[in-house]
Amino acid sequence: MAGNKYNKDFAMAKRNFLWRVVDSILLLTVSGMLLVVIIQVVGRIISKSVPWSEELTRYLFLWTVNIGMAVGMRYADHASVNVIYLLLPKTKIVRRIHLSIYATSCVVFFALLTYWNIGMTFRQFNSGEMSPALELPMFLVSLPLFVCDILAAVGLVQSAFFDKSTRERIVMLGQNESLERLEGGSI
Repeated sequence: MAGNKYNKDFAMAKRNFLWRVVDSILLLTVSGMLLVVIIQVVGRIISKSVPWSEELTRYLFLWTVNIGMAVGMRYADHASVNVIYLLLPKTKIVRRIHLSIYATSCVVFFALLTYWNIGMTFRQFNSGEMSPALELPMFLVSLPLFVCDILAAVGLVQSAFFDKSTRERIVMLGQNESLERLEGGSI
């Protein structure tokens, strides 16, 4: 029994380490984007063009959005449609079915995105395409697309099946928040 607790603690530590790394990368991309935009603004003020700044900002933004998507899936901070769920009785079996449909549809969605984005990244790698200003290989620009799709699916599975508080939020989101919006007339 003690070994089982140790295994759970070790698995939790590995999951927490992964998301600390992801959060750190997100912080770096947002900070980098802010720094590049400041450099670009200062360059315009002093009439010194920084030709690579717009391109780098765009690429950092792409990384930021995709990493943010993965983090959003990990904490279930994303848009959801709960209208059908609101019409059903709130029994334990309905909550389990709701969670299963939610998780399955999201994992299938991210699996398809991963498949398409891996294909695009490999085509860019094989073509040797380079970005115009920075002369970076374009596959490095599209790399976060499939990496973050995989992270989003991992985060979703962790939040839906291994994190009780987030799982409860996912299930309760269908009951409380949507019901309040429906009654308030904002849906």
